[in-house]
Amino acid sequence: MFLRKAALRPVPRHAVVDEHFVQLVEAQLDAHEDDLQGVLDRGYAELDRRQPALSDWLAEQLSEGQDELVQSLGYFLVVTVYMTFREAFPTRLDEVDERSLQIALETLSVDEELRANDPTEALDSDDVVAMGQPAVIEFVQHHVEEAIEQAEGEVELEQLDRVYRALLVEVIALSHAVAGPRGENHSKLMS
Repeated sequence: MFLRKAALRPVPRHAVVDEHFVQLVEAQLDAHEDDLQGVLDRGYAELDRRQPALSDWLAEQLSEGQDELVQSLGYFLVVTVYMTFREAFPTRLDEVDERSLQIALETLSVDEELRANDPTEALDSDDVVAMGQPAVIEFVQHHVEEAIEQAEGEVELEQLDRVYRALLVEVIALSHAVAGPRGENHSKLMS
């Protein structure tokens, strides 16, 4: 699909998470269902250790609001999105520093503003993010929809929107933190 305009940078081909890795993380969680909280807590500790700027910002986003379902969902998704990237790119996932995080936030904000100011625009910013990371965003959207159904409409939508937006920022930031395969940069310089 051709986009008329977008502030979001395309996800490099080498940084797209294959659906296989999303399924792998889901299988790991299912296999440890009796210790799911422990698995998530260890995943969060790793996220905090390897991605401190991103982890701090995400923790701040999740802590706002009082809806326990939204906070639990956000925690689950923040950790599993990170685990998915870690599984897909175990040696190529660089740290998201403050500057990279700010770029992810600003580009999402600008993209949202572009789309809001164009009445003919059919896509939302999350649609654009989904084009770059379809398997990851499908996973996130599936769990958000499932939580809304389980809550039977009794969910704080403003808080859910903030958490969903934080997840989009996480996906954008991690997507651009994936280093190219060895030799890729050299071969680009040669062409």
